[in-house]
Formats: sequence, structure tokens, C-alpha cells
Amino acid sequence: MTKIVKDSILILPFCCVLFVGNLFADSKVSAKTQKTQVVIVGTIHGGHYKNPKYNPEILRQIILSLKPDAILNEQPLSQVDPNGRPLFRDPQKHPEGWAADVVAVKLGIKQIPFDRPDRQENFKKTNYFGRQERGNKLFNEWFKQKTKEDPNSVDLKIARLLGHVGQAEGYLFINSEPAIINSEAHDSVIRIKMSLCYDIIPTILKKYPEYETVINDFHFARDQWHQRNRIMVDNIIKAAKQYPGKRLVVITGASHRYILRDLLKDEENIDLKEYWELSKPNNKVKQTQIQGPGK
Repeated sequence: MTKIVKDSILILPFCCVLFVGNLFADSKVSAKTQKTQVVIVGTIHGGHYKNPKYNPEILRQIILSLKPDAILNEQPLSQVDPNGRPLFRDPQKHPEGWAADVVAVKLGIKQIPFDRPDRQENFKKTNYFGRQERGNKLFNEWFKQKTKEDPNSVDLKIARLLGHVGQAEGYLFINSEPAIINSEAHDSVIRIKMSLCYDIIPTILKKYPEYETVINDFHFARDQWHQRNRIMVDNIIKAAKQYPGKRLVVITGASHRYILRDLLKDEENIDLKEYWELSKPNNKVKQTQIQGPGK
């Protein structure tokens, strides 16, 4: 979940990681094409409790309005039961798990975990979060030192862009409607952030041998990001083959949207759609009490 730091220029390069209504969307794709319609719905994790324009109930309404034939959840195998239901679906703590599960139970459809199966084990094995913390700390040390030594340097100006992009992402995260979060505009913000984190900043730091550890941690994060998203895409493709001519809704953190769409756009058996292409706006969404189907 992205951590928003107010009134601070310190940069957290590893932090990577919104029109809704009672709609009538035809869930059946032409049987002649046999393409599977895939709708990637970007979510904001705990931000759903802070953003009234994209709260958990609105997320539920979006998923329901699409009338999917199956729902793919960003979950590893260790966080679902034998039937694919998320283990974490408390309506006050797990907005995506709750929304997906309520809709799946109502429609009587299957839920499929599509995250890398060993996600949690991989985090531990690679010391993922430890390297994240170290990378953040060392990069911020470089930033502070460079600010004192040469505040007008090109290197520092480029590094500051990462802070500006992070602020833009944070603002959208908490203030935007779901159609904005699920748009090319938001995807572009994430593209820029990832490019700065994984390509541009590490190249700059090559000038500073004493910060080689930071470069290694950046490259580690880049490799982990691409590997995880490749696995996620392979799982989406596998599910699509099981539902030809049907509609799949993919629930995932909004930061994943751009790369999942990039990797899926040329798949001949998949027809990528945005949720707002398949539904009609309703600006008077009733804010109902969040209730789950039972734990």
C-alpha cells in the first residue's frame, strides 16, 4: 500500500506498489469470436476507507454491474480457501476481498486467485521488505547529502521528480473517482514513477560508487516487480482459456494496471475492456451499510 508522506521532500522509491451505478451490462461476449472479455479494475486497498468517491460499496457496485462470469482476485494461494474465496474479507479491513466475495456469492460465480502462488513465501525468502527499508533509508541519505552539497544539480532535480510523482499519485489515490484511477492518466503517473525508480535513478546513482547497495536494491525491486506481474498475467491468460466467450473481472491494486494491460493487449484470445466502457454513470450512488455474506 502506498504510503503518503505530507509536507516532505523525502522520496520513497519503493512505494509502488476512481462513476459507478446500478448498471445493466451484458456479460455475454459473442460466441463467434470466443474471445474472453477481461476487465481490469484497479483498486486502492485501504484507501477505499479514506476516499468517499471510491469506497468499498462503490467498488462492490462496479463489480456487480459488470455481471462477471468469474472474478480474479489479487491473492496468493495461501490467502484463499479451497473454493477460491478470500480468507481476508472483513468489510472493515479488507475492501477488495469483501466486495469481490459479496458479488461472487450473490451471482454464484467462482473466484480465482491470480497473484503469484508463493507471494508470501517469496517475500520472506528474498527479505523483500527488509531490502525495501534499506533502499529507502540509503536513498534518502543520498538525497539529503546532495541537497546540502549541490542543491541545483541536475541529478537532484531529476530525483525531485520522483517526489512530485509520488505526491500526484497520493492525491489521486485519496481524492479521485474510480474512473480516474482506472484511466490512462493514472496509469501514466505510475509509468513515470516506475521508470524513475527502476531505470533513471539507478543510472544517476552509478556516479556515486558508495551507493552501489541502493542500485542493487532498486534492481532487485525491478526484477521482483516484473517477475510477479508476469506470473499474474500468465494466470489471467490461463483463466481466460477456461472462460472463452465470457467475461472476467480482475481485481488488482491500481499500480498493477499499466503493466498488466501492456502484457495482455496483444493476446489474441483476450478482449481488454475498461469497466466504464461497459456501464452507465449514476452520480447518485446510495451509500449503503457494508455487510458481508458471513465469514
